[in-house]
Amino acid sequence: MRDRSISGIVLYDRREHRTDEENTLHNELLIIAGVLTAGFLCQWIAWRVKIPAIIPLLAVGLVAGPVLLNVLHPREAMGDLFFPFVSLSVSIILFEGALTLNLREVRQVATVVRNLLVIGALVTVLGSAVAGHYIMGLSWNMALLFGTLIVVTGPTVIAPLLRNVRPTENIASILKWEGILIDPLGALLAVLVFDYMIAGSDAVGHTVVGFFRIVFIGLTLGLVAGFLTYQILQRYLVPDYLRDFAIIGAVTGTFAVSNTLAEESGLLAVTVMGIFLANTQLQQLREIWYFKEKISVLLISTLFILLAANFTREALGMLDWRAFVILAVVMLLLRPLGVFLSSIRSTLARNERLFLAWIAPRGIVAAAVSSLFTIELLKFGYDEAAILAPLVFLIIGGTVLIQGGTAKFVAQRLGVSEADPQGFLLMGGNAFSFALGQLLQEQEFVVRLVDSNHENVAEARLRGLPAYHGNILSEFTESDLDLAGIGRLLALTRNDEANALACKHLEDEFGSSGVYQLPPRHPETSKDRPSRFQLGRQLFDVNATYDHLLEMMEAGATVKSTPLTEQFQYIDYRAEYKDQFVPLMAIRGKTVTIATADTPLEPQPGWTIVSLAYDAATHSENSVDGAMSPAESVPLGGTASSTQ
Repeated sequence: MRDRSISGIVLYDRREHRTDEENTLHNELLIIAGVLTAGFLCQWIAWRVKIPAIIPLLAVGLVAGPVLLNVLHPREAMGDLFFPFVSLSVSIILFEGALTLNLREVRQVATVVRNLLVIGALVTVLGSAVAGHYIMGLSWNMALLFGTLIVVTGPTVIAPLLRNVRPTENIASILKWEGILIDPLGALLAVLVFDYMIAGSDAVGHTVVGFFRIVFIGLTLGLVAGFLTYQILQRYLVPDYLRDFAIIGAVTGTFAVSNTLAEESGLLAVTVMGIFLANTQLQQLREIWYFKEKISVLLISTLFILLAANFTREALGMLDWRAFVILAVVMLLLRPLGVFLSSIRSTLARNERLFLAWIAPRGIVAAAVSSLFTIELLKFGYDEAAILAPLVFLIIGGTVLIQGGTAKFVAQRLGVSEADPQGFLLMGGNAFSFALGQLLQEQEFVVRLVDSNHENVAEARLRGLPAYHGNILSEFTESDLDLAGIGRLLALTRNDEANALACKHLEDEFGSSGVYQLPPRHPETSKDRPSRFQLGRQLFDVNATYDHLLEMMEAGATVKSTPLTEQFQYIDYRAEYKDQFVPLMAIRGKTVTIATADTPLEPQPGWTIVSLAYDAATHSENSVDGAMSPAESVPLGGTASSTQ
C-alpha cells in the first residue's frame, strides 16, 4: 500500500505539474490521430453510401476548423511546413494520375478528348474569368487565375461516379481520360497565370520566358527521372522492400529539384515522369500502382480535411449570392458550351452529349492548387486572393454534390446508362475462360478478362480478348477497370479462396445475383454450414470444378453455341451428346441465363445453348431428323465454336 501510495502521489504530482508544452504535445497527437481516423471514416462512409469521398471530407474539415468546433488549425499547427506538405502531396497525387496514362488507350477516344482538353478548357477558363470579373468583381488577373483553377474535372471523383452510373462505353472512356489528362494541364495553366501576376512590370516577357523555362525544365527532369527510375527498377538495383520507398523519394526529389530550378515546374516534371513510366514495359509497374493507390488515398483524405479546416468564418462569409450565380454559370452554361463545341462532327449521340454536358465534378487538384496560390498571393499583397480558395471550394462542392448526386438519374432519363448490362468480367486466364470469352464476344457481348499473370494476359490478348493485368481484389484495379456494359463476374481461377473473395469484393458492384464462381474443389459443405470457399453462386454444376473443366478441354471438349429449334429441342441436344457435356448458359436475344448448381438450365426453342461438349461426331453423325447436327467440332486448345 505504501509503495502504491507513493506511486500514486508521484503520478498525481506529475499530472499537476505537467507543462504547457506537454499539454500542447498531447493535443497535437490527438489532432493528428483524429485527422487520420476521420479520413478513414469519411472514405468508409463514401464507400458504403456510394458518394464521392470529397463530400464527407470537406464537411469534416469545415466542422473541425474555425468555422464550427475550432479545434483544428492546420497552418498554425504546421507553421512553415504547411506549404511544403501541400505541395509534395499534390505532386504525388499528380504522379498517381499520370501513372495511369497509357497512350495507346488514349488514341481510342482521342478526338473528343483532345477537343475537350483544348476547346473545352479554353471555354471554361475564359468564361469563368468573365463571370468572375463581372459578377464577383474580381480583377482580370484574379478572375483569369480562378478560371484556370476550376478547369480540372478530377479523376478521383469521376472514377466512383462512373462505377455508380455505369454509362455507355463512349461516355465512360471520354470522362475517364478527360479527368486524368486535364489535371496537369490545368495546373500548368494556373502556374502561368500566377507567374504572370507576380512578375511585375515586364509581366508578359517574364511569363513567356517562364513558360518555356517551366516546360523545358519540367519535361527534361521528368524524362530523366522517369528513365533513371525505369533503369533502376528494370535492373533490380533496389530490393522489393525498398522499391516503394525509392519511388516516393524519386517523385518528391524530382519535384523539389525542378521547383528549385524553375518555380512551379515540379508539377509538370512529376507528371511527365509518371507518363514515361506508364508507357514502359516495367514489370514492377503493377506493384507501384498498388502502393500508389494506398498512399494517394491517405494523402487525399488528409489533404482535404486540412484544406477545408483552413477556412475561417470570415473567409466563407465572403461568399454571397454572386458566388452561387458563378456556380450556375459554370455548370449550366460553360460546360454545355464546351462539350457542344468539342463534339462537333463526332459520332456521339445527342443524349451522350447532353450527359457529358452535365458531368464535370472538380476534385483534389483544384482544391490543393487554389489553396497554395491563395497563400502565396496573400504573401505578395493580393488581398482579394482571400476569396479565391472559398470560391473554388464552392465550385468543387457544388459540382460534386449536384452533378454527382444526380448523375445516375440523368443517365437513366437520357438512356445512356447500362440499365441491364449483360457483359462478363472473367477472372482468371486459362483454356476454358479463353474459349468462353471468345464465344461470348462472337455473340456480341462485352467481355473483359482480368488476371495477375502476365503470360495469361498476353495469351488472352493474342486471342482477341480485352485483358487487364492486375489483382481484382485491389481497389486500384477495380477503379481502373472499364466496367461499361459488364453485369456479371465469373471467377474461373484454380484458387477457390481467390474466387470466393472476388465474389465478395464485387458483390456491391454487381449484386449478389451477379457474382459467380466455380464450385470449390474441396467443398467442406454440410447441410448446416456452407463452404468457406463459396461466397458467390456456384457455376454450371456441382461437379464442374476447375480441374474437371480443364480435363475435359484437354480431352478434346470445346465451348460450343448451338441454336435450339422446334425440330431440335433441348431433349434432342442431350440425346445427341448423350449427356457428355456441361451446360454453361443459354442466350435469348441479348439476355443471358447462366446455369448454376441450384438452377439448372431449361432452354426453350429459339434460344441458343452454350456448353462445354465433346465433338458431336463421336456420338452421332446426324441429328434426330437425319440432318447434320448443328454442333460442329473445333480444334483442341479452347477455340470457341459458334454454329448457326
